[in-house]
Amino acid sequence: MSLEVILKSIETSGEVELAQLQQETEMRMQQILAEAEQKVALRHEMTRQTVVTPVAGERARRLHQARLEALQIVAAARDRLVTSALEQTRHCLMELRREPIYTYVLQGLIEEAVRGLGDEELNSATVIPAIPPWLEIDARDEALVRGILIDLDLDLAIKPRLNSWGGVSVHSGDGRIIVTNTLESRLERAMPYLRQELATYFETSRATVAQKVAVT
Repeated sequence: MSLEVILKSIETSGEVELAQLQQETEMRMQQILAEAEQKVALRHEMTRQTVVTPVAGERARRLHQARLEALQIVAAARDRLVTSALEQTRHCLMELRREPIYTYVLQGLIEEAVRGLGDEELNSATVIPAIPPWLEIDARDEALVRGILIDLDLDLAIKPRLNSWGGVSVHSGDGRIIVTNTLESRLERAMPYLRQELATYFETSRATVAQKVAVT
């Protein structure tokens, strides 16, 4: 199952949380813009009051410093927003087992993990002595997993000793190959991509603020 499908599943199961996050994001960006503009205005006023006839170079330096500080405020807020969005994603994944779509997500994770094991290892049960591969799962998913294995026509042993938000770990019979495909492992692998995408999104808003600050 691709990252896009996982992210779509998260979006579907967490519409309320994500809508709230979007609303909070927009409100925060408006607040950031107001704070940035207010800070620049304050710096202008301080410059006007403290320097009656400012030297051109000193005045430019102070204005430049004010703009830098305003942009730093926006950058720090952007980082906080990225962290908040990732925490919302983490929360959605942790609660995904409660959603009706989880059965579909779990099946996709199992299929992908089995493919990762490879046909040779998967069919190792035909070798004498037979050492079949097996699934390590969370005990809460045992009934679902057994039904999914029947649907996929897979005869794999199940060991319910995994503590996970959801997903499986597939082991080759001889233990040489382990394919971990849990929700938390998927999130960890996707983290650099998610951080970049979120930073780009919030950077667009930051650029708008920067343009307003630059012309102040």
